[in-house]
Amino acid sequence: MSSLSDISPVLIPVIAMLIPLAFIIAWAVIKITRLNLLHETVRQLSAHGQPIPPELLSEIVNNKRH
Repeated sequence: MSSLSDISPVLIPVIAMLIPLAFIIAWAVIKITRLNLLHETVRQLSAHGQPIPPELLSEIVNNKRH
């Protein structure tokens, strides 16, 4: 038990710094995955000769700007 009390002064700030980093990484992964799904949808629609809704295109353009 003493080893835990020895490392806790270091461990607590490290964990506190890693939590926001984990949220930033998760947000980036979600954004990239969403954009990839949108691009795949546009690719499938165009491959099958279907019209691409303007809302879908505007969402892709708006996401790339942010």
